[in-house]
Amino acid sequence: MNQEKQRESYEKMLKKCPDILTPMKAARWSPVGKNTIYAALQNGELESYIYKGGYIFTKDALIDYLVRTTNDIGKRYTIKGDKKC
Repeated sequence: MNQEKQRESYEKMLKKCPDILTPMKAARWSPVGKNTIYAALQNGELESYIYKGGYIFTKDALIDYLVRTTNDIGKRYTIKGDKKC
């Protein structure tokens, strides 16, 4: 799947999602879990801001991150990157 189609797919999936997200909200709305979101924030892969001691980021930043890092294989998503568990 090319990146334009992938972006359209994520935009459709996150259509009703709020424009500003916290890691927990992003984990609820997106196909990746909270640990992956936090790892991306700490590595600087997901553009974010710190507000009152917590991370916040835009829906567009999340979509950009997902397009860059996921491989769509049917109904499964795999994230490229380090596994430090």
